[in-house]
Amino acid sequence: MAAVTLAATGLAASASQSEAPDLNGFWTHGFSLGFDAPPEGGPGPVHDVKTKAQMRAMGQFLVHEADASNPILQPWAAEEVKKANEAEKRGARIPSQQEICFPSGVPNYWTHPLLMQVVQTKDYVVFLHARDHQIRIVHLNKPHVANPQPSWYGDSVGHFEGDTLVVDTIGLNDKTPVDVFRTPHTTKEHVVERIRVVRGPGGAKNLEVRFTVDDPGAFTMAWTGIETYRGVGGPGGAVDPVGGGDVLQEEVCAENNRAIGIPDVAIPTETASRFR
Repeated sequence: MAAVTLAATGLAASASQSEAPDLNGFWTHGFSLGFDAPPEGGPGPVHDVKTKAQMRAMGQFLVHEADASNPILQPWAAEEVKKANEAEKRGARIPSQQEICFPSGVPNYWTHPLLMQVVQTKDYVVFLHARDHQIRIVHLNKPHVANPQPSWYGDSVGHFEGDTLVVDTIGLNDKTPVDVFRTPHTTKEHVVERIRVVRGPGGAKNLEVRFTVDDPGAFTMAWTGIETYRGVGGPGGAVDPVGGGDVLQEEVCAENNRAIGIPDVAIPTETASRFR
């Protein structure tokens, strides 16, 4: 009986793995204008006081002005957001870590523009980004390491729940913002991401990343944000303006350590029909 039970369990695990959704492929989106709030309401991310349409119209001359009154922010975190706002207004914009060649952290990783490749195996899911070749590795069906030392991307473990990859990340350092508004976090940050393929207008594939941030060191409550990538290629698919269809172009930040947005750099915008 024990042998039969073990065999049945093995078959179930094998079937579960074979039925895991396929996230492999190339995905893209424009420069982030801030994470979207959950459609059902509830605590959401810091956002710009302008609408996304207004921000898109500003193109590469966009100046962010975050809503520092969002109730998720602890007073000290709200002050940091205000400082970033004032710097933007003065034309003395504070560069993000990714703009000065450092990793982006979580969930700020999802603000990366341009092409991303997902490589999925039975043991892990890897997110490869054209932006300075930043890489995240999610180990599947494993526990967190004991007492992880704070690092840029922390310790990420995941599993599939139906059509969704659920990623749990701890052990993050406090050197990165959580978004494009320089919203800070602490080493107490805990992020749970739910990643799945959804269908957009015309049946085009999108990659929906829904995440919840819990950090009692920086926020008054847990909050949820959403970022969406478009599938590259296929019917109704996006065309990445830099990488094309299935090529991750080499971008080495250390060779040209300059912030984006300077006049001599051509910057694709979200208004480009082939881009977003």
